[in-house]
Amino acid sequence: MNLKEDGILPSIATITQTVRDRIPLPSFGLEDETAFAYWLLLPALAMMFVIHLIPIVWGFLISFMAVDASYLTNWTQAPFTVDHYLTIFDWNSAVGSRFWFALRQTFVFGIGTTIGVYVLGLVTALLLNRNFRGKLAARTVVLVPYIAPAVATVFIWRMMFSSDTGIINELLVSLGLISDDIFWLVGENSIYSITIVNVWKNFPFAAIMLYAGLQSIPEQLYEAAAIDGASRWATFRYVTFPQLKPVTAVIVLLMIVWSFINFTIPYLLLGQQPSQSGEVLMLFIYNYAFQNTEYGLGAALSVILLVVAMVLSYLYYKMTMRSDVQGGAV
Repeated sequence: MNLKEDGILPSIATITQTVRDRIPLPSFGLEDETAFAYWLLLPALAMMFVIHLIPIVWGFLISFMAVDASYLTNWTQAPFTVDHYLTIFDWNSAVGSRFWFALRQTFVFGIGTTIGVYVLGLVTALLLNRNFRGKLAARTVVLVPYIAPAVATVFIWRMMFSSDTGIINELLVSLGLISDDIFWLVGENSIYSITIVNVWKNFPFAAIMLYAGLQSIPEQLYEAAAIDGASRWATFRYVTFPQLKPVTAVIVLLMIVWSFINFTIPYLLLGQQPSQSGEVLMLFIYNYAFQNTEYGLGAALSVILLVVAMVLSYLYYKMTMRSDVQGGAV
């Protein structure tokens, strides 16, 4: 029984026309359907304006004002200044030298996270794409790191990384890989600890995305590869991996952006005063904006971080689109 065909359920077009007839809305010179679509988008656009655009504009304005603890209640009276940006881009200043080092560590954190998330996600997706007993349970278990509460899981990792009682050092010593305990949360190894946890937290997202991409690959392509006598590696290289390119582009772009704005994992794992190796830009900005009550300087650092993330996203998008066009032309 088809409820829509039997006239019990109205079509979307009928509902839309009924709403347009009962609630007359100005079209502003546009076609009725186009104007109605914009009116439907208006609530979402208004929320995005309030939640995203206003804080961005506010932060940009504060970045040019000497807002500190003395101007916290009357920030509009703070004097105008460009010293924040001059100090940040001065390699010889204390803030500038720490900023550029934090930016470098953020790149290390982002690149390590992106590579780790994609490789582990791809391997997991290839395994899940096979037919085996308990496949549904396996997919559920894979999602656990992604859906588990971040605070609880990061504190568990913090205990595991403990140099004295942590299970990671105990395991490495028992396997004979190390002879002395490694300090994961302080010193030069802190960047590796936050990268490992970030990879563990986000690889299920990549695995599910890539698994969906594998499911959408036409079976005829694999049949043609088998007829041509292609090996498993050749089939993966020339059939599977190229078909996953759109999904790969989305995953890499999201991992780059998410790594640059990730605050939860570095803060919970390393604390308010991390070692220089683990002081990524988000922690650096937090320390200057809130710990040192230099809100104007913190806003300037945030603006630079936003610009860097947008530029990286744009460049990656352009490279991806250019390669798609060239591939299509060939």
